[in-house]
Amino acid sequence: MATVSVRYIVDDVDAAIAFYCDRLGFTEQMHPSPAFAMVTRGDLRLVLSAPGGGPGGGQAMPDGSIPQAGGWNRFSIEVDDLAAAVASLRAAGARFRNDMVIGVGGRQILVDDPSGNPVELFEPVLDEARLGRDPERGEAVTDYHLNPIGWVESDLVEVGHAPNQGNQGAPEAWLVLKPEFHEGIRDVTVGTDLFVITWLHLARRHELTTVAGDDPTGPVRGVFSTRSPHRPNPVGLHRVSVVGRDGGRLRVGPLEAVDGTPVLDLKPVIGADHG
Repeated sequence: MATVSVRYIVDDVDAAIAFYCDRLGFTEQMHPSPAFAMVTRGDLRLVLSAPGGGPGGGQAMPDGSIPQAGGWNRFSIEVDDLAAAVASLRAAGARFRNDMVIGVGGRQILVDDPSGNPVELFEPVLDEARLGRDPERGEAVTDYHLNPIGWVESDLVEVGHAPNQGNQGAPEAWLVLKPEFHEGIRDVTVGTDLFVITWLHLARRHELTTVAGDDPTGPVRGVFSTRSPHRPNPVGLHRVSVVGRDGGRLRVGPLEAVDGTPVLDLKPVIGADHG
């Protein structure tokens, strides 16, 4: 999932897409018009705009000046073997602004995209200069990304109207799976008991204590000893029964999650006789 966006003005959006995707490992995200595209690589989203295109990043300024490609500001891509990357790009006809140099943390070189925008290729030499490492602890840092498989369709639309637990009067609801995940429920039949794992997107994520239940005079407890939805990672766990199917939709109940709640996973309930 991209978390940082950089915009480049390019003379030819199609040529830029080919360069970044074929030579530098980006993936085309969208290309809705000849003057605009987005490509991604890991946490970086590169927005490509043609000069004069608009409305958008390439349109003229109020004084009439047109954004132009080029310049010296750039983003940096970490590579494992800079010499091999340079050789591959040279063979493809890429133009470099300089020769490989040794910097403070590693080797680097500047390569131009087809419009003359620079991209820095960087091979770390010092371990602490590598991406994905905690410089204080020297440990790898891992980002965990959740990809919902679907969402809840329910008559419950207000959190305040939802019971605390499913067995406290929660209604039936639909689990609507995205088309790419339909095959995963091929063996789920009516009568199956499931654990539905959700992401409680409306919950507060900064709370570590709560008063459990509906008694405001009750004792304050740590959230990890309760089922409060308000917690650092608001994962919901719901035991339901499948009462109907409609293609990629499962009718289940009881379910206290409100309408639009993202569904992360489905797991069968395994009885004691299964170990």
